[in-house]
Amino acid sequence: MAGLGETPPADELFADDLFDGEVALVTGGGTGIGREIALAFADCGADVAIASREMDHLEPVAEELEARGARACATTVDVREYEAVEAMVDTVVAELGGIDVLVNNAGANFLTPTESLTPNGWRAVVGTILDGTAYCTMAVGEHMRENDGGAILAMGATNSRRGAPYHAHSGAGKAGVHNLMQTVASEWSSHGIRANTVAPGIIETEGVTEAAGGELPDTFLDDVAADRFGTPADCVPPVLFLASPAAAYVTGGYFTVDGGQLLAPTSF
Repeated sequence: MAGLGETPPADELFADDLFDGEVALVTGGGTGIGREIALAFADCGADVAIASREMDHLEPVAEELEARGARACATTVDVREYEAVEAMVDTVVAELGGIDVLVNNAGANFLTPTESLTPNGWRAVVGTILDGTAYCTMAVGEHMRENDGGAILAMGATNSRRGAPYHAHSGAGKAGVHNLMQTVASEWSSHGIRANTVAPGIIETEGVTEAAGGELPDTFLDDVAADRFGTPADCVPPVLFLASPAAAYVTGGYFTVDGGQLLAPTSF
């Protein structure tokens, strides 16, 4: 059975000057989905800041961004520490002049039965996903409220919409992220700030395959109508759309990128 086709590259779908004069900050921008999003913003004219805990992940991507004509800022941050997040925002604003788009992409996960989940394991994942998204949103939101508004995106996950066997910590954190974006959308609209959640399903990245033990089992596709795993490129167009003026009337939304994973199964 043929599944859904591949998503075209962002530079084939969006104008190369769509984000001219704007600055996008992507946390977790050195690998996987974050890297693809950061490069796509550069292809569409934005200057781009990327942040994560490891500068080794960021430096090669910063070079790619600059090769595509963007001004790039690479800065390390532990999003679980609010003071570190504030320092990150200060660095980006000082180097690039502001922040117009925030993509909360930093994440963490590992598979474990809930009965084996330790308090430290819970804190590590929920702290990165939920606390990190909240801290970045609050710090960048302060800058946006003092300026001309902006767009805040959070990378959620479909595991926030139903039970999340073997990753209760991640599912709970992502559910909190969705609620946070809805609340921010409601409270900050008067400041010209829009907030939305993009929720990927099973996206084949190095981190996901590592968490699954080195390879994604084909049985994971049983509930995916598209009959294929997603790729980081599949997540890019919704993010660019929601960050752009085309989504000026879109806020508080939850947009799945899951190949139909949340649909009812087609087999009996």
